[in-house]
Amino acid sequence: MEKIIKKLIIVGCGRLGQKIGNNLSALPIQVIGIKRQLPKNTPSFRILSLDIFSDKFSESINQINPDFVIYCVSSDSQTEESYQKNYVEGLRTTIKILGQLDDFQHLFFVSSTRVYGQITKNCLSESINPQPSDYGGRALLEAEKYLKKALFKSTILRLSGIYGDDRRHMLGIASDIERWPSEDRWTNRIHEEDAVSFISFLLTQILNKKEIENLYLVTDNEPVSLYEVLKWIRSELGLSLDMIPDSNKINGKKLISKILPRLNFTFKHPNYKSGYAQMIDKIKKTID
Repeated sequence: MEKIIKKLIIVGCGRLGQKIGNNLSALPIQVIGIKRQLPKNTPSFRILSLDIFSDKFSESINQINPDFVIYCVSSDSQTEESYQKNYVEGLRTTIKILGQLDDFQHLFFVSSTRVYGQITKNCLSESINPQPSDYGGRALLEAEKYLKKALFKSTILRLSGIYGDDRRHMLGIASDIERWPSEDRWTNRIHEEDAVSFISFLLTQILNKKEIENLYLVTDNEPVSLYEVLKWIRSELGLSLDMIPDSNKINGKKLISKILPRLNFTFKHPNYKSGYAQMIDKIKKTID
């Protein structure tokens, strides 16, 4: 591996961005985060308080002169305007600035499987053209297409539903039957630890002079019925399975990465049971 220290900027340091930055301490990479408001906690790397659309953002990028950028923003709200601003316009602004640097190497865009809006019985993978069904998916796909026009190397990371220690939404739904959706659907998941580890894996590949793909579908490759997940969680929490809804039909989509299984990368949580079992165990230890 190279001993020369490379510089990486993480644009958007929310929960995922901070975990990515903290996880890269073992690599010969200097990490700098960019966030509109500084986080309350103290990560292991420096974070600058900057707005993507300010003049200081461009000045800072040029001054740091990064080798890599991870564009990992989130939408302020579930509106078309917010998705367009944060994903499309924000990424476009970042690409324009990076295109003016002399030695920039690689941009990673954290996208989402929301781009797959089609409903089909077939499993969807990296080779299937996405057909977004809502404004969020359309904005993400528009950003992806714009990135493909960039003159430097880039990789799109389509993450499926992220869950983890700080993402307990599903545990709350499982605990309250009244919050269960009226219809069952397929769910595709990736534990936050595995998403972070995979990004670190890709950066290690680049540092070792190995080529990586321009698109990955980042999911645990075990699509499962949402009702099955909720029932299993309730059982692990010691809650009754009486009066739970039932459905003979499963809607939605099944996602399978055709690329990840070929890589020398191992999931810590290859399925939802592994991931949620760890979360539930930590909760029980806290209560005890």
